[in-house]
Amino acid sequence: MPVIHVYTAEGFLSPARKRLMVERLTAAAVEAEGLPTRDRTYVLIHEVPDGGWGYQGGVETQQDFGHLLPPDPVPAEPR
Repeated sequence: MPVIHVYTAEGFLSPARKRLMVERLTAAAVEAEGLPTRDRTYVLIHEVPDGGWGYQGGVETQQDFGHLLPPDPVPAEPR
């Protein structure tokens, strides 16, 4: 039963990006294991509060990284 933890700065991932990340990480874990574990794979996204993310010895805030992400992905067709 894979449990994948993702840490990200608060506000960095929109709901659409979180959904896409969960889908792709789940698929990658199932492929890597080579077992039918899709129904037992968990992806936990932890959002670190703004100002609580450090990088290269400095504190990063949403103002520092907000411009780095491209627009949200186009939603997939409902299953």
